Amino acid sequence: MQAVVKLTSSLPEQMKNMSSVWTPPIYRRLVSADKRDRDMSERCLLKIMPIIDPPPATLSKALSLDMKKKLFSTMKELLDQGMKIQSLQAWGWFIRILGPYVMKNKHVVNEMLKILEQTFSDVDSQVQIASLVAWEGLIDALIQPLVQASHINSALENDAKVFRTSEGINGQTEADKHLKIFKLIMAPLIGIISSKCDVSVHASCLSTWSYLLHKLKDSVSCQSVIKIVWEPITEVIFRVGPDNKNIWLFNLCLDLLEALISGRNQGTTDKLYDQDTNQLSIKSTIGVRLASGKFPLRHYPISFVPWKLRQLDFFLKMISILVNRESNATFTPECRRLADDAALRLFGSLMEAVQRAFRCDSISYDEVMQCLNTIFRFLGKICKYGSSEDDSNNCCPHISLKFLEVVTERLEPSILESPLYKVEFDLKYIKTLECHAEIRSATVPSICFMESEDRVLPVVYLNTLYFSVVVNSSLKESEYESLLQQMQGYLKFLLSSYCFQEVLHPFVSLLYKNTMSNCLRIWVVLANCINDCIDGEKAQSMLKSVTENIGHSLVLHLLSYPFASWSSSPINFDIQIVVEVWKLLYVSIDQALKSVCGPVKSLSEDLCEILNKRINQITPAIGNGIELQLKENNYNIGLLLLYGSATAYVLEQLTLSMSSLGSHHIDGEGRKSNINNQMELVARFMKLFWENKEKTEASHLYVVPWFLSEVVNFVRCLHQNEDIVMLLEKTSSPLLQWLSNMQLLDEKTNHQLQILWTEILKSLQQSQPPLKFDSSFLKFQASLLETTLDHPNPAISKPTINFWNSTYGTHIKLEFPRTLLPVLDKLSRNRKINIFSRNHSMEDSISSLQRYKVPTTLKKCSKRVEIVDDPLKGSKDLDKLCLSAKRKRTELTEHQKEVRRAQQGRTSDCNGHGPGIRTYTNVDFSQGNDESQDSQDIRDAESILEMLRKGI
Repeated sequence: MQAVVKLTSSLPEQMKNMSSVWTPPIYRRLVSADKRDRDMSERCLLKIMPIIDPPPATLSKALSLDMKKKLFSTMKELLDQGMKIQSLQAWGWFIRILGPYVMKNKHVVNEMLKILEQTFSDVDSQVQIASLVAWEGLIDALIQPLVQASHINSALENDAKVFRTSEGINGQTEADKHLKIFKLIMAPLIGIISSKCDVSVHASCLSTWSYLLHKLKDSVSCQSVIKIVWEPITEVIFRVGPDNKNIWLFNLCLDLLEALISGRNQGTTDKLYDQDTNQLSIKSTIGVRLASGKFPLRHYPISFVPWKLRQLDFFLKMISILVNRESNATFTPECRRLADDAALRLFGSLMEAVQRAFRCDSISYDEVMQCLNTIFRFLGKICKYGSSEDDSNNCCPHISLKFLEVVTERLEPSILESPLYKVEFDLKYIKTLECHAEIRSATVPSICFMESEDRVLPVVYLNTLYFSVVVNSSLKESEYESLLQQMQGYLKFLLSSYCFQEVLHPFVSLLYKNTMSNCLRIWVVLANCINDCIDGEKAQSMLKSVTENIGHSLVLHLLSYPFASWSSSPINFDIQIVVEVWKLLYVSIDQALKSVCGPVKSLSEDLCEILNKRINQITPAIGNGIELQLKENNYNIGLLLLYGSATAYVLEQLTLSMSSLGSHHIDGEGRKSNINNQMELVARFMKLFWENKEKTEASHLYVVPWFLSEVVNFVRCLHQNEDIVMLLEKTSSPLLQWLSNMQLLDEKTNHQLQILWTEILKSLQQSQPPLKFDSSFLKFQASLLETTLDHPNPAISKPTINFWNSTYGTHIKLEFPRTLLPVLDKLSRNRKINIFSRNHSMEDSISSLQRYKVPTTLKKCSKRVEIVDDPLKGSKDLDKLCLSAKRKRTELTEHQKEVRRAQQGRTSDCNGHGPGIRTYTNVDFSQGNDESQDSQDIRDAESILEMLRKGI
């Protein structure tokens, strides 16, 4: 035998051609009863096999004849004698030497297969392992010739096409032949891997399967190979799971599948086992596989090539098996964790491969769409697992969300947010939310809530699935908090990588579809993420979206969502968190918009309009006016705090804006900004609080003085008379109610209310252009003045009286509202307010002329003025009389001075101390109102006579 080995090394071609002559004496020793003959024969075959591989036809025919004559019977004798492993070693060599001739001699093949049919089911694990090693000989005999002839790729990749061989055989027949070969080879492997054999047998089975993949070379990624060779073994291994006994097998299968997905063509696969495959020694292989106490995993280098997108279903099916709780219900928590991690690992590699395929010009649009629809159908099933109520594994929702995150991270935005690739939108994810009460949304243009959309952008679909998993999760509080943290990371990535509108739209739409407290927590997460991103690198692009119609509407709906949610049903959630988050979001957006170059929409004005409409939705109309009282079934103790805080923040930002820009500027739509909606919100909150103050928690009452302080600061910024008038117009009714019942308010609230009233009065006096305090405006203020002029609190009445004396008290012509007369009468008689009117002065003058005359016959020391009926009869021009009186007011005669001294009490001269003049009247006119010097002159009798003379 040594001479044969030397000759084959020196004369390989000649020895190969003559192999049918010198090889039979060597292989016949394989079934010898003598161990030394068997070992010598095997060592020699190991050295000469590279020369005779593939075996010549003459050698195969010679072996076939020997098999029929004696070798079959000798092998059976070895089996009967208990030498099963030795018989199987010979079987492996014989099938290799037969080579392609096997397919032409079916009788011999069938006889040989009967032997392994017995040994595969043997109870001895070592016999089963030996059978699997021998089975690799059949793989060499059947697969290698097909690969060398390049039949596999063309036949299997074109199953539906015509394949012509040199013999002119139909392609479909050739493909069927190959499929039968694969099924023949895989049949015992599938049976063993599915049975409850020893783990060493399973390991050996997987090694033989790996050897088959190695021999397939570039055909390993063909559709038929994936279906027949890959799928059965992988499915069984994944269904068993990564338990303690199966973990090595699981990892090997996982590594091989990941390599197939990635298309790594490196001649070997990373992180696998036993890379030494230079020798095909059956003996050494068996020796390794039968090693005591070890799992004889053996891997062969596999040539992976890129797969086709139409093979995507297979990979998704394998991943689905790993995460399907129905298929692995017996998994321990640790096994489930490992299985989930493996599924995510495979899915990540799969999405990377898909993205690489999308970059290829050879991929058609239909293939891209088919691939995307397949992926999203798979994600829908995964999310169904994640939101299943009967799932006992708390990690499942987290895994479902991670699958969605992998898609957004591995597939590029050019695919996920492109309008070219809209995917079919399964409305069942919306319908699952409709079991809850839907929130009515205040009407804002340019926003659609997706009810009628059948195709949406991929990123919108992803966000819809993400929301449905989070909101429907039945996790406990601690686990749910971690779910929200995971969602926060996802949203931050989306906002930094994708269009702001496409991210926000589905979340806002779905929030309004649900009133669960979970939705409000989702809103908190979303608001925090947006707030963080405003200060990030994509702040400018985000703000640009906000200034557009849809973006502006989405932001308005986002800001108003807590009010809609809280007013729809009672929610068990900390309102203080909502208030704080709302403040940060509103202030950040409002301040950021001020930094945008060019005109922008008025955020506060449009937001207040929506909030006013929301109050209308929760408050019924009573009588002619609107009495704001929360409906009992919708009332929630936190709603007043929410509205009060929001109104205070809006006023705070509006005050800053007006201080820097003035009260009037033009927004993005060319509208002149005004404060109508803001003042309407102030008034509505005041009414809302007053009607529900008894229901408000004491811990929430701090919002009222804070709210009033912001109103005070806002009023101080009002300088235009139209703004101040609007303020009074909107707030006069609730303000009157608060001022009339200050005893019901706490000390801090009363203090701020006093300051507010004082600032309102100041603003009225300092407005530009100045207000005209005439009868019309007095009628407008009548109700407030009626309450505040004679208010029991001096802090209210005193500034009001000063206001009156500085405004209405200086006007000479007023028509007093009837409701004010009692108050004005009381205060004027107490000399607290001034009542001065031109009409009243003229009447006094006319009354004096009617009532008084001076007789001509008087004593020297006295004069008497008597009443006459109508001294102005015959006078044709009353105005002349008035003008004459005005001219005479400043000219005092000596007699008039004497009369004045008499009126001022200088009567001593009449008491015997000197001459004097005393004036008498039927009605003492010196006891009238103490008016100015001019009015006293008019009442002087001599002046009246002088005016009468000149008038006549």
